Amino acid sequence: MATELLQPQEKDDYGVPLVQPMNCGREGREPIVIDLPSTRAQADWIAELMASAHNEGHAWGDMAVLCRSWALMDECARALERRRLPHKVRKDAHDFDLAADTIKVMTLHASKGLELSVVAVMGASQTVMGYKVAAKEHDALEEMRLFYVSATRAASRLMIANVIQQ
Repeated sequence: MATELLQPQEKDDYGVPLVQPMNCGREGREPIVIDLPSTRAQADWIAELMASAHNEGHAWGDMAVLCRSWALMDECARALERRRLPHKVRKDAHDFDLAADTIKVMTLHASKGLELSVVAVMGASQTVMGYKVAAKEHDALEEMRLFYVSATRAASRLMIANVIQQ
């Protein structure tokens, strides 16, 4: 029976079988992926979408922005401050309250094990497209795994922001 489920019905132009995506019990919109010209533009876009999600009924405390670096976390915090959105940046586990009704701003690593309704991933191109540190194949694979972990933190809504590579 399992083999019937895995049999692709169509193939792409190169003959590679196409397997339809399957929902694992989660409901929500398709992920939003956008390319923007700068990290500030990413942060402003994310702040706007967080405000919109809150207006649609999502609690601040059920939202997170996941960033590849502390510099991106700082940029995101500035954008949230400009919009006067409640947030808390997690740079130290000891002063971080997951239950607080604030948008959580943290690194991709810190998000492991969490599940939040609305999640934005900032700096995805640095992770998926080969973070500067990822000079070796092993490092690139680790970056892809890290991106997967961050993208799967969203229970309902996922937003991914990239900086256009120039």
